[in-house]
Amino acid sequence: MLILIAGITGGLGQRLATVALSRGLSVRGLGRSPDKLPADLAARLESFVESETYYDIPALDKAVASVDAVIDAYSPHPVLDLDAQLLLLRAAERAQIKVFFASTWSRDWTNLKYGEFEHYNNHIHFEHQAGTTSSIRPVYILSGLFANLLYTQYGPGAFNGSSGTPELSYYGEGDTDKWPWSVQDDVAEWTIDILLHGNGVQAGNGGFFRISSGVTTIRELASAYEQAFSVPVKVTRKGTLEDLKMELAKLRKDKGRAGYFEYMGEAAAVVASRGGWENADAIVLEQFRKPALLEQYLSEEKSEGRMGGK
Repeated sequence: MLILIAGITGGLGQRLATVALSRGLSVRGLGRSPDKLPADLAARLESFVESETYYDIPALDKAVASVDAVIDAYSPHPVLDLDAQLLLLRAAERAQIKVFFASTWSRDWTNLKYGEFEHYNNHIHFEHQAGTTSSIRPVYILSGLFANLLYTQYGPGAFNGSSGTPELSYYGEGDTDKWPWSVQDDVAEWTIDILLHGNGVQAGNGGFFRISSGVTTIRELASAYEQAFSVPVKVTRKGTLEDLKMELAKLRKDKGRAGYFEYMGEAAAVVASRGGWENADAIVLEQFRKPALLEQYLSEEKSEGRMGGK
């Protein structure tokens, strides 16, 4: 089986390629900068198609020629989530490809009303457009938040590690809200599992697959960080749920739609407050890889020097 990985030079793209090759698949890459690939990985590819822009139609058509499946691993940017992905989908249609993995790997936006969480509006747009106009039925993988975002301003509790004592914050009773998350190594393994073994995937039936490495609360995030780095974490209640909703409304008014990154955390917390991110239907895929534990993930990040105890 020959698969195309669009955005192969990114972190997830490289992981997907490595896993696919380990399973005996042939991999073709699509991207703007082939030199971003490690030399050993680049040498194992069937080929690499270099594109000038996401709307480089000749490059897209060359990339999809004779492949059996397309995996869109573009970076999670609004233009790439919608504009670029639609162009890639149309190229796959022209090539009569049946298997197309959409660039999601996100929290479960199927529970959202449009506009409730601006960052996922483009996923909703794409799914609607594909469902109403395309011969392809894409695969959507909902994986929760990537683990590398758990301890950032975009994660649960808007982690702040810049002061002397790291801090996580919440509104209302939000310290008990459930937040699914996934390590990218797990995501890559399970994505290829779904490609090879997912019910109806190779037949072109598409569908939604829900996975996660784990589910945690803000209190559990604090505890895991304290254990990994031997540093106390302050967990602060910033106000009531109504306070949060008022703050979000003000930010939306002041920042506008184009500034949604500045209030993404508040919007996510409102969704979490009604259980909107919880995923009771997650499947367990342990054929090749058991899910990473949060403590294990933090230990690896610490040993690699990617996270500190401050």
